[in-house]
Amino acid sequence: MKSWREELLAVLESSGNDFVNGQDLASRFGCSRAAIWKKISTLRDEGHPIEASTNRGYRLRRPDAEFERQVKASLEKLGLSKKFQISVTDMTSSTNYLAREAGAGGCADSSVFVAMHQSDGRGRRGRTWISNTDEGLWFSILIRPTVDAKSTSSLTLLFGLCILEALQSLCALSFGIKWPNDIISLLNGKKVCGILSETSMEDNRVSYAVIGCGINVMQSSFPEEIASVATSIRMEGAQVSKADLLSAILHQVSLHYPEFEKAPGAFLSRYRANCATLGRYVRIESEPPQEGTAIGISDAGDLIVQKKDGSILTLTSGEVSVRGMLGYL
Repeated sequence: MKSWREELLAVLESSGNDFVNGQDLASRFGCSRAAIWKKISTLRDEGHPIEASTNRGYRLRRPDAEFERQVKASLEKLGLSKKFQISVTDMTSSTNYLAREAGAGGCADSSVFVAMHQSDGRGRRGRTWISNTDEGLWFSILIRPTVDAKSTSSLTLLFGLCILEALQSLCALSFGIKWPNDIISLLNGKKVCGILSETSMEDNRVSYAVIGCGINVMQSSFPEEIASVATSIRMEGAQVSKADLLSAILHQVSLHYPEFEKAPGAFLSRYRANCATLGRYVRIESEPPQEGTAIGISDAGDLIVQKKDGSILTLTSGEVSVRGMLGYL
């Protein structure tokens, strides 16, 4: 037999984001509304996040549901509520996994998958992205491009620019893009955001693309093994709401992605102006490693590097470290 605690929590949980009337609870439990209030107070004291509202009743506050409500309200104000379909979950292995599964199942273009926590977040080259905390913004966007397959390789650069411009709209911090799509602090070279893009091909065309983004927002420290290369918006000196940040990013996407579909390379002038890699001495993590100066971004989004001997390398992908005050980052 369930205890009153278990039963009351089950009732609140089953109601989702809706309030449960105090009188209805009193009738269900065979007690007065004052007794229900005492039970609710006991549960609150035990750490359960229960919200009370006059004339409405009680509900179990779920961070994922509250976040989804905030984002949808913000998108409504921007006139984007019908443009993006938002799905928020408390925990998943990775939002890219959710988006891939949805893409394979025929989910609509511009669907956005957000997790408060990820148990198996990944960065480029299969690296682990620490995202088992709600202090970051972890999300993926599913899109169904109409451009040719070759042009979709620039999508990751476009989304890097969208995130940078969203950050610039919200806080006066010095961020830039490290080719191809990392967002870094221009003061110390540390990474605040990483992007992992994946595509699915069908009949020699891109069926869908998934753009996964991990942004460090509210962290005040990082594990020792990444403390020298990772930072957060908070550590750089600003306070930003995750819901506001996601809404600002989607706003930028709504502005720039339609332009991309008409002219895939048009955004690159803005990208070049914000690319912290250009003009810097870089090391290409190839076998063997190569070094040179990053002198340009091609119209396809490739990095152009001039080696010491004057020869030119054109990189379509790969790991590039930029030499700075703290060595290569």
